[in-house]
Amino acid sequence: MSGVVPGTLKVSNDCIADLAGYAALECYGVVGMADVDEQKGVAQLLPANRLRRGIDVAATDDGRLRVDLHVIVEQGVNMSSVVGNLTSAVKFLLKQIAELDNPEVVVHIEGLRATR
Repeated sequence: MSGVVPGTLKVSNDCIADLAGYAALECYGVVGMADVDEQKGVAQLLPANRLRRGIDVAATDDGRLRVDLHVIVEQGVNMSSVVGNLTSAVKFLLKQIAELDNPEVVVHIEGLRATR
């Protein structure tokens, strides 16, 4: 039984960051999220339980949601394909679960990791 429930849905930025992080980890070519130390200029691969440190969620001037993803990708993958798939996956998940229409998703590739 499904139907429309009247009311509004409020989703926290942390929840949105978690959803975006889990969507990112499912994408081919993405090794993980990165934590960037601005002072040292170093990106560090984050463990799966700290995904939201590599994701910034904010509202834009025009009222849309902006999600910045800082990722580390596998060396040798087509970066434009990874970015396209990642953007699509995050937008799809946020629309399906959080009912967010057309969020702005920006991907920052912070590093490459060689495959073993």
